Amino acid sequence: MIFNKITISGKICTGKTTLLKDLEKELKWPVFMTGKLFREYVAKNKFDLEQVEEQNEGLTKKIDYLVRDMIHTPGNLIVDGWMSGIMAHDQPSILKILLVCKDKIRYQRFADREKIDDIEAKKRVEERQSNWLNKLEKIYKRNDFLDPKNYDLIIDTSDISSQDVLKKVLSHVIPA
Repeated sequence: MIFNKITISGKICTGKTTLLKDLEKELKWPVFMTGKLFREYVAKNKFDLEQVEEQNEGLTKKIDYLVRDMIHTPGNLIVDGWMSGIMAHDQPSILKILLVCKDKIRYQRFADREKIDDIEAKKRVEERQSNWLNKLEKIYKRNDFLDPKNYDLIIDTSDISSQDVLKKVLSHVIPA
């Protein structure tokens, strides 16, 4: 199968942004980062990123539907976002990737990134993640956003390098 678009989904600190940047560099495809768009909105409106309930349903749908529209248009694209794989469910030409990782490793990655201790990292990751998933479930009346059955490729990033993750993806995108 030849893919012209890639979606990358997964929990916080599973390696979504790293994979997106690696793919962008390797494939030279345009990218869209839903998290970046959301963080810019939060900063502009002086919201607290940790308190996702401040985000309104309209903004969530606006971003998600923007992704849906982008992945249904011609051309190559790499999208990183919680809902990107779900929005591409009916598109066989889109490689839908789910990144997974052991929780302890995700918390450590977050602690390193945010320069906080492990206990605070676990608290913040779980709180943010729970807020997001609850918000999405309320809006979309479903809770299978991270269910592997919705994805073409599931990669556990716990114990492999970002370059090995990239190689796994490229083996599906670029025929041998």
